[in-house]
Amino acid sequence: MLVSIGVLTYKRMDNLLSLLNDMKDVTQSFEIILLNNNEDIDIYPEIASFIDRRDNISLQYIWDKTNYGVCLGRKRILDVCRTPYLILLDDDVHVPCFDELLDNVVNNFETDDSLGGAAFRILEYKNKIENRYEIPHKNKKINTSVDFYTYLMIGAGMALRVSSARKAGGFSDFLGPYGFEEVDISFKIINEKFKIKYLSKCVIEHKKSPDGRFSNKSVNYYAFVNRTLMAKKYFKRRYYYSCLLVRSVFFLLKENDFRMYVKALSVIFSFKERSVFTQDFYSYCKKVNAFLYF
Repeated sequence: MLVSIGVLTYKRMDNLLSLLNDMKDVTQSFEIILLNNNEDIDIYPEIASFIDRRDNISLQYIWDKTNYGVCLGRKRILDVCRTPYLILLDDDVHVPCFDELLDNVVNNFETDDSLGGAAFRILEYKNKIENRYEIPHKNKKINTSVDFYTYLMIGAGMALRVSSARKAGGFSDFLGPYGFEEVDISFKIINEKFKIKYLSKCVIEHKKSPDGRFSNKSVNYYAFVNRTLMAKKYFKRRYYYSCLLVRSVFFLLKENDFRMYVKALSVIFSFKERSVFTQDFYSYCKKVNAFLYF
């Protein structure tokens, strides 16, 4: 068995069952690593019958009665993965063809030892078009119908070479419960001299459930804090200062909440960790026309 599919779920049972239903006709063998983030609801009885009927699918079901959030939840999934490759999916995505997804992921990793991560083509579920915020590149007019090397992955759907991700340190534990864990691990994989590739044939459709885990204000807060913390920890100072300035303006314009802004600054200024990336990271980013300032 070469690949696992990691999913963390919280309260969105209908979406999870729909995603599992997408797997019903898969012919290949794989493992599902399902992390239940509900603190007091055991969902195993609702999914057991699906798994029991399929000889080609094995299950690691994790329920620690803890809500890890997204960042630490995915860290937990990566830590227990037993296969060379790991696909990570949000629980509110639809996968039109799982066999094609698995084939493309495995083939790309098997034929390119330098590949550390893969970004997927993500469409909006309702209208089947791309959301500009889920195109894994700064150039939102890039041709997404062909494969290309890039510098980040999108959390709704991506794949990792497990050994590369672990060499890079795995998912970080300083980002809080939500947001940018996929960007953080993308950057760290690149710093270890691996590549990130966008795979145009790995298509998923994102439903973006209205039953979100966090309010819009919390999402904007963590976007500001987490992206700035990454810049402070990994990047040259000019990238940190530009990120702090621009993200500050974004947050204040969107939320107009000075008290929460001060709280964010307190977190950012008290953060002291530094693990500066090598010049190889910047050389790769230049080749793929990355944008690092904010």
